[in-house]
Amino acid sequence: MNRKIATLFNFLAVLALVITLPANSRAGDNKLPPGEKPAPDLFSRLEEAGTAEDHQGAEYLIVFDSAVNRVKQSGVTYVDKYTICKVLTPEGSCRRSVLRWHYEPQSSYVDVREVNIVREGKKIPVDISAIKDLPAPQRMIYWRDRIKILQLPRLQVNDGIEVRTFRKGFTYALLDEDGPPGDEKYIPPMPGEYFDIVLFSGEAPILEKRYTLILPPGKKLHSEIYNQPLYSSTSYQGDTTRYEWFGFDLPARVHEPRQPGGRDIYPKVVMATVEDWEAKSRWFFDVNSDQFEVTGPIREKVEEIFREKGLGKASEARKAKALLHWTAQNIRYSGQTMGEGEGFTLHPGSMIFEQRSGVCKDIAGMLITLMRAAGMDSYAAMTMAGSGIEEVPADQFNHCVVALRKEDGSFVMYDPTWVGYNNNIWSLLETEQDYLIGTPKGESLARIPYSPPSESPLIIEHRAELSREGDLEGEITLSASGASDGSLRDIVSRGRRRDLDHTFAQLLAPVSDRVEEIEYEYPEPDDFSTDMWIRASYRIPRFALVLEGAMEFRSPVARLVMKNGRLSRAAGTSWGETRQTDILLYSTQLLRGEEVIKIPRGYELVDPPSTGDIDETYAFFSGESRMDGRKIIINQHMEVRRRQIPPSGYPGFKKAMDGMREWGEKVFRVEKGGSR
Repeated sequence: MNRKIATLFNFLAVLALVITLPANSRAGDNKLPPGEKPAPDLFSRLEEAGTAEDHQGAEYLIVFDSAVNRVKQSGVTYVDKYTICKVLTPEGSCRRSVLRWHYEPQSSYVDVREVNIVREGKKIPVDISAIKDLPAPQRMIYWRDRIKILQLPRLQVNDGIEVRTFRKGFTYALLDEDGPPGDEKYIPPMPGEYFDIVLFSGEAPILEKRYTLILPPGKKLHSEIYNQPLYSSTSYQGDTTRYEWFGFDLPARVHEPRQPGGRDIYPKVVMATVEDWEAKSRWFFDVNSDQFEVTGPIREKVEEIFREKGLGKASEARKAKALLHWTAQNIRYSGQTMGEGEGFTLHPGSMIFEQRSGVCKDIAGMLITLMRAAGMDSYAAMTMAGSGIEEVPADQFNHCVVALRKEDGSFVMYDPTWVGYNNNIWSLLETEQDYLIGTPKGESLARIPYSPPSESPLIIEHRAELSREGDLEGEITLSASGASDGSLRDIVSRGRRRDLDHTFAQLLAPVSDRVEEIEYEYPEPDDFSTDMWIRASYRIPRFALVLEGAMEFRSPVARLVMKNGRLSRAAGTSWGETRQTDILLYSTQLLRGEEVIKIPRGYELVDPPSTGDIDETYAFFSGESRMDGRKIIINQHMEVRRRQIPPSGYPGFKKAMDGMREWGEKVFRVEKGGSR
């Protein structure tokens, strides 16, 4: 009996083994095939990120950056943010020793939920109760922005930093259903709409960055990728639509002189749910429609301005220019918070008239109010100063200006913020910019036209006499229009009058460090009846190098320009051998120098220097010299033909700028023995 039982148990064991074989075989299928890696996690990501040797020049890495944005029907957005950073060098440990989260409490809420230091395969939790919530540093605009700061324990090379945060709000990418406080505060300016501009770049290399957007039913999205390719996907989960954009091995940002903002040169995604630009235009008109009430004191001020300028019967254009410059001169740039709606709502004109301060939108609102008091059909408009606006109707604006409708229905653009000391109604530093006017019917996106160099000339006339001892006495006159006009006005308007002697000594210092006896004159910088000019006389002892039977010197005008970025951004900047990013000079420019230097009798210019024409797509330069009796005539001509120059055009641009710099180093030699 016992033997039968034992046999039965043996049979059952074998049967069980046979039965389990397929199961074991299936379990084996769950093992990863050779060469297949498991899904990445925190520790594997940090391990595979490498060390400083794998990322030359980088102090730290962004190993992983993920933002999941869940949009509600109201437009309020919840964002779950997750980042992994790795320290590569001692400098990187200092750079990442303090974590910062900037937010504007009237439009967004931020909650830091978890911070860990990852060291030797273990998580070390950081006490997030130590976070300080402080007023953010501010200058000129005081909108109660705040910043949360967390000091990390001492970091070591190869440490990882893991951070989880939650945001709620609008503006740009912000948000979990139960997060405090309530949603009402964070409904976006256009209720129910969503927009964002996402840059796929950072100050450190990024190994992987993902941006996920989950939209509720019924919302349609406009989106486009700009500047460089990225990956994207679209999927559907129940009644929501899920969009995702992601990139790998994104290099750190490059910092070069005179480059535009990151939006113009780095990979980005622009997205918006708003129907079109016309809808955005109507919204901007509606949200500000009650801000331009004309009061008695405002009407009286308009009448006073016209009376003082003798414009009682003048054209609308002349009256509008007078109102523009009164606004530019009398409304100080200083932003104070007005509470709900700050950032997209213009303050009432009556408030700005009383306080005499505000940011661009308030300065624009003041001009609109004054124009309407004068019976002019004016409107607020939005633009992006210093950067482009893409076709996707997202909120790509940082600046507010004014549009005056003419009788034929067209608009003339005015900018009281940028023409404080500029004899224009629209600064030529803002050409080729897109703008959107807010009107009841809705407008499409429009653009300021290109401005050629001839519209922003800087003319420098120099008359001087060189003595036998090498002393130089002369007079330099600078005159300008367009964008160059503003540069000259800045020289005499930015500082205190009692400091002008020092200002002009600095202006002429590139010509010689021995310049003396400087006298100067100029019109009042707020006199816009004429373009700006500056005239300065001087004396420079031992200007020329006196040799046996000869004297040598360099062109004062060339030295003046090539050392002064205020006179010319292009000529006054030192340019590297290569270029990875665009150049942004803000304006085109024509620069012409005309010098007449009288030399002692019996001297003559030897081998008059000349460059020939350096004629490139984006820039031009030529320099030439000759004798005319006892006078040396030195002429130089430079053109910057575009305000923004791509890297492909850099070699030609640099060739012209190098030609100008070499011209400034040319030695003019005069020798005894001439017949003049």
